[in-house]
Amino acid sequence: MTIDATLQTTATTRHEASSTAWFWWKETRQLAPLVLLLIIVALMIVLLNIITEALIRSAGIRLPNEVVMLVFPGLFATGAGPLLVGQERMQRTLQWLSLLPITAKRLLMTKFLVALAGLTAMWCFAGLVIVGFGLGSPTESPWQIGGRTSYSTNPFSYPVWIVHSLYILLAGFYVAWRIKNQFYSLVALIPLAFAPIIMTSITGGILDRPLMHSELDWMNLGFTLLGIAVIAPLTYWTALHALGADAAPALSKLGSSALSPAQILADGTAPKFGTRIAPIIWQSIHSASGSLAILAGMILISLFAAMRLASIRYLNGIDNLLPPLLLAAPLAICWLGVGVFKHDGSAERVRFLADRGVSPRLTYLALHAVPLAILAAAMILYGLWNLAIPHNDDHSAFAETLPTLITLLVFAAVLYSVSQWTSQFVRTLILSVILAPILAAIIAGWLFFSFTQLGFSLGGLVICALAPVAATFFMMRRYMDSRDRPLTFVVGGLVVALIFMLPIASAAWRIGSIPNMAANQRAELLDEARIIQRTTRKPIGVSIRGIEPSNERPFDFERDPIKDIAYSLNGYSVDPTEIIRPIDADQLRSVPPATVDYWGLDVWYGNFHRAQMRWQQADQADAFDTFKPWLTATAKLLVGLRQSTQLSDQEAADRMEVLLIDTLAQDQMKPHSDDAAVRLVNAALGTPASRSQARRRAVLAQWYGKLTSENERTNWRADYLQHEPRGLIAWIEPRRYEQYIMALLDGATQSQHRSGDDRWLHIVHDFNQSGGIFSSSRYGQRMRAMPAIETMTLGQLTGYAQLWGRDWEFANPDNSPTSNDAE
Repeated sequence: MTIDATLQTTATTRHEASSTAWFWWKETRQLAPLVLLLIIVALMIVLLNIITEALIRSAGIRLPNEVVMLVFPGLFATGAGPLLVGQERMQRTLQWLSLLPITAKRLLMTKFLVALAGLTAMWCFAGLVIVGFGLGSPTESPWQIGGRTSYSTNPFSYPVWIVHSLYILLAGFYVAWRIKNQFYSLVALIPLAFAPIIMTSITGGILDRPLMHSELDWMNLGFTLLGIAVIAPLTYWTALHALGADAAPALSKLGSSALSPAQILADGTAPKFGTRIAPIIWQSIHSASGSLAILAGMILISLFAAMRLASIRYLNGIDNLLPPLLLAAPLAICWLGVGVFKHDGSAERVRFLADRGVSPRLTYLALHAVPLAILAAAMILYGLWNLAIPHNDDHSAFAETLPTLITLLVFAAVLYSVSQWTSQFVRTLILSVILAPILAAIIAGWLFFSFTQLGFSLGGLVICALAPVAATFFMMRRYMDSRDRPLTFVVGGLVVALIFMLPIASAAWRIGSIPNMAANQRAELLDEARIIQRTTRKPIGVSIRGIEPSNERPFDFERDPIKDIAYSLNGYSVDPTEIIRPIDADQLRSVPPATVDYWGLDVWYGNFHRAQMRWQQADQADAFDTFKPWLTATAKLLVGLRQSTQLSDQEAADRMEVLLIDTLAQDQMKPHSDDAAVRLVNAALGTPASRSQARRRAVLAQWYGKLTSENERTNWRADYLQHEPRGLIAWIEPRRYEQYIMALLDGATQSQHRSGDDRWLHIVHDFNQSGGIFSSSRYGQRMRAMPAIETMTLGQLTGYAQLWGRDWEFANPDNSPTSNDAE
């Protein structure tokens, strides 16, 4: 084909509709990885929310906030321009494209339209997720501009989000055409992306009043449209200029004293190093000095924002921009990690070092030296500042919530570790820069959830944080030789599996370490509990309440305090015969099951002792008759309580029985041993075997009631759960409760005889007084060796089974040992 024919063919094909179809295909393939990665990460966030909610087994599935999905189109818009333009410049294919028979206008419009199509696809995906999972508020219209309320978690309406993503897309193309360095262009995009929000905050500061949500919506829309009107022509002109011919290089003037690099080396002015690692570090600094300076500046900006927030109590005007500035530090930490393998010329420099025989270990340490030094300096600054400021709400609510240095160090280590792994795993700089902060945030959030909610150990947290570092170190030799694929995918999968599965395995082991009932044992006990529920009558409520003293008495400075005490005592007086009237019967075997409010025992105990003291201090021969109603009523109430299938009633019966045994053992009672009331008391007192049987019935009935109660809900603030990971309570609580039930059944059995086995006591102690010291608790041997009358609690139930198996159970009323005791 002649030259004229070739020119004629080119001139013809360039105007056909399909002449640039290959170019559209190339741009689509170049942008596809960004779309796919963002979709995968978004679905990963949804899945992670479902997994975390499944772990804590709450009522429903907790999904990500609506705003999380709305952010992803903006993330795509952030990376589209730098990827389509910056990638061409880095691979030096932009000049090649400009030499093709395609006009500059058509070239830049093709790139923009492909990016716009990708943005539309991302909005369709976000919309499908929001609609499919029912995200957002059903009471508000997301499409109504200015319709947001102060209670909405979504600060802007959908039109504002969409227009802002279009603005970011244009701004991304502008900085990509304007700035040749991909990283610099992405950094420059950050203030441009937030410019409308910054202008809105400045406007609020000028107005000197808080802006309503509807005003924020309209103002952001207005400033965003203004930004589009300004940035669109700037992007067009900048692109045309970038696609034009480069200016000819200026000739150096004659007589210039500037020295060439060769002359510098010849003059011996090149730096000299004493170690093999020093020149690699020096090269890392000088090849990316601008990037390192920017990242260090971002960390300092966040530190200054934190200082400002710690010095004020309320946000107003321009101060509303301070919280977003705090995000600059974690973003800079992520980008420091990305820069380990993706700084300017990092890949070429690594291969250069590999060709010169530099060991992978030395290269690895040298690449991490500068970023780690920056992080260490930042941590020292934060630690010194954190020590110097007051941490109280009166000074600043923000200062009170500042994390400790250790917490911040672990958080920074996770961000940096994941980011440097991402930069080695992902080949493209822009994809690494965008993907690394997202992945780091997800993994940091997962590890934080695992540590605080699943009880993941600090050692396991350190292992997961360092796993990506170990992976990059392991792959370093292959990475230097460009032989890391496909092994890097296998290693990456193992790292992800370790990070996500190790906390789950740790939680599963923690749950499995709690013993529960065997299947056959559970079935047998359930059958026994069902029989108890069917054959036991419903207990009758007995109200032990005194008449509380009135507070209407006028205050008198000269009134007699003794009369006041007497008035109060009389106010709490109760009539035992009237109280037990609902369960009164001529014979003890006719007394029905009874239940009482446990706090009423204090009132009964006090009135019982007052009646006893009045009898013992009286001189009349018939004074004992005033005390007999209390003996009779207490005996009948004891019998009724023993028939109850509520554990609290069994505890009340234990205290009634201790009270009666202590009373009968007193010397003043011996002359009245043949009295009918005393004989009734002796008949009401149980034996270790009868008490054990009553307790067993109550334990099984309470357990069965908890299993069958539809309204039963786990209270994570219960004593026995307060030291358990909150996220595992729904899993731990049934097993711990079964362990507790088995311990109570064991204790009920052992209370029939003296036993030295106190394992059940430890379990009951942990359940009722979690975190306390067993030896000094009410379940410890020191307390159990004391007389029960001196140690039992009244009016407040501090734990079941505190009186089971103690000496009072094996003593006769006259203090002589029983046959069981003698054995």
